[in-house]
Amino acid sequence: MERRRLLNAGAGLAVTAWAAPFTTAEAAPNPTSAPASLPEPASEPAPGSAAGAAGRCSGPQTTPYGVASYTAAIVGATVLGDYAYVVARGQNPPLVGQIDLRTRRLVRTVRLDRGDGGWATTVSGGHVYIGTYPYSDLYRLDPATGATTRIGTLGPTGSFVWCLTTAPDGAVYAGTYPRGEVWEYRPDTGVLRNLGRAMAGEQYVRGIAADETYVYGATLPHGHVVAYDRATGARLGTLTPEPYGGASALLAHDGRVIGSLGRTVVDLAQDGSDPHVLPIPAAERLVDAMATTPDGTLYCVGRPTGTVYRRDGDRLVPVATPASGDEHRALLPLPGGAGGTLLGAAGSGRLWWLDLATGAADLLELIDIGLSGPDPVQSIARDAHPIGAAVHVGGHYSLTTHDPERGTARRIRIPGEPKAMRVVDGLVYAAMYPSTEVLEIEPRFGRIRSLGFVLHDQQRPTDLAHAPDDNLLLLASAPPAGGLAGALTLVDRRARTLTVHRGVIPDQSVMSVALDDRRGHRIAYLAGDTWGGGSVPPARPSATVAAFDLRSRRVLWEHAPIEGYASLQHIEVLGGVLYGVYKRAAGVWFAMDLDTKQILATGQLPSYGELSVHFGHVFAAVFGGAVYRIGPGLTEAEQAAGGLGNGWYNPPQLAWERTSWHAWGMSSRDLARLRLDPSCPMVDQSPVKKPVEAILKALLAN
Repeated sequence: MERRRLLNAGAGLAVTAWAAPFTTAEAAPNPTSAPASLPEPASEPAPGSAAGAAGRCSGPQTTPYGVASYTAAIVGATVLGDYAYVVARGQNPPLVGQIDLRTRRLVRTVRLDRGDGGWATTVSGGHVYIGTYPYSDLYRLDPATGATTRIGTLGPTGSFVWCLTTAPDGAVYAGTYPRGEVWEYRPDTGVLRNLGRAMAGEQYVRGIAADETYVYGATLPHGHVVAYDRATGARLGTLTPEPYGGASALLAHDGRVIGSLGRTVVDLAQDGSDPHVLPIPAAERLVDAMATTPDGTLYCVGRPTGTVYRRDGDRLVPVATPASGDEHRALLPLPGGAGGTLLGAAGSGRLWWLDLATGAADLLELIDIGLSGPDPVQSIARDAHPIGAAVHVGGHYSLTTHDPERGTARRIRIPGEPKAMRVVDGLVYAAMYPSTEVLEIEPRFGRIRSLGFVLHDQQRPTDLAHAPDDNLLLLASAPPAGGLAGALTLVDRRARTLTVHRGVIPDQSVMSVALDDRRGHRIAYLAGDTWGGGSVPPARPSATVAAFDLRSRRVLWEHAPIEGYASLQHIEVLGGVLYGVYKRAAGVWFAMDLDTKQILATGQLPSYGELSVHFGHVFAAVFGGAVYRIGPGLTEAEQAAGGLGNGWYNPPQLAWERTSWHAWGMSSRDLARLRLDPSCPMVDQSPVKKPVEAILKALLAN
């Protein structure tokens, strides 16, 4: 998973005059290696024909066009003295930025040893502590020198340190995933110890807090708060006999324990008695971060609106919205102002200052001060126009529209991660995580229109298909952790309405949607995943495919292509044959006759990814940096490209040119044009290294 060092792009990003009222459109840095023009013909001969073969197969198989997406997204954030310390997301190894809160300048960046980021930060004894993923390492950073020390590892490969806190005596405590443990590190003795699992069946300790006597861990998905005796390390039991809902934040203050649990903020005594339950406002799904000011007032920030709330009795009253529509990683009280100041750290890569006396807020874009680098890509889509078409790349809180022929790119801020995208009639449709919002984007002008939210206990969009006969977008989705039921959502482009079919495949997420390509068959096929949103035992032994009739809006049949395999990742249909690739067992692929349900072929790829159909062939782009051809008529996959590196955050995708054998994808973190003509020999013959599946699972749980 090692990737090249982050490129500093902050100076190359400037707001342009065509920004829309609801978004920030920016000129992205110029691609670093874009050819002057695209060598794209109007059409190309069919595979196997002699005409033009030499020309088609000449030149490089992979042509990079510069960094696909830049980001300054962050995960962990904390404050020590006059400096904020933020940990970048998706950079490998993790990048830590030190920002002067007085001048609002980036004064230092520090690289950790390994990993992709660090959700957890805290301060103890004049040092900054950072917990990372997908290697659950605990680091100490010396702010005077910038030197870092890796103290230890808090779990196996593929683990997270989700949260850190500091007790009044300086002891540091951590909560982890997927083993759901609480750990202790004592800087005075250098001893690191595991206090054990918080609650059987809970994979996440998502919130952590400590006082003089106890350390408390708050769990996900169900939302227990569990106490440990700090002196003995003994687990004392749960403060919440009945869970309130999955945890997202926890703090201890003045003899009380306050947790963001599900759709409530719960205030408990140290033994769990005297509960005060504060419902969160209807516009919010959860509270991202909480803090108490020196006068004891509780403040918190909601998701998805980004609104800051103040506790007033047992109510949460709105104060301000400094970073609308953003996730929040930290809420930190600062000295200054008549009523004090709050510092907010927004996940998209922004810091804001809120004067509590006046309600005035200032916002700082971290990408503008140089804390930026190549983003692991979420999704990719291309306009249907055959020559000179734009290529759209989904990043963390951004859509970057590339014009490869001119060597230019534009970056549009969008609220979240576009897990799936489609281009229809020049408009980009994006399905967003974690909000489940469906966006219609006019990239030429940077305009964004919301078509609505899926909601219905869904969180992660997984696939998006276009049914032109019905003018529908078909959106597949998965529930949050602790749920099994996914959904198929029908998005009517003309009426701008969403119709949600939750539980369309019983007890499974819907991972992929494929349309029957035979005349008159208005059927969508849905691929299931028995693991649902994770962190809960599957209720069914095998992932299934369901046939959904777009006329009657009902399921016609359901079938498990291969018994015992738990998770399908992606499917496509060609000529009445359904092709699929599994996530569990990773990389197993198959071809199934849709009429007889007979398995025609099966095989093994190095890992999983997404399938696509082009010129009568079925291709699989998979983790590990390779593309394969798996049909039709094949019993063994044929490698079509390799050496593409690890530029994807989500399963790899291809965006095909309509009239050529070229597709757009990733080469490391660069946008790349790939020649995938089956008649041409593959250029990169290096063996494909199978990815570490534990790391992939951890990153996709992020």
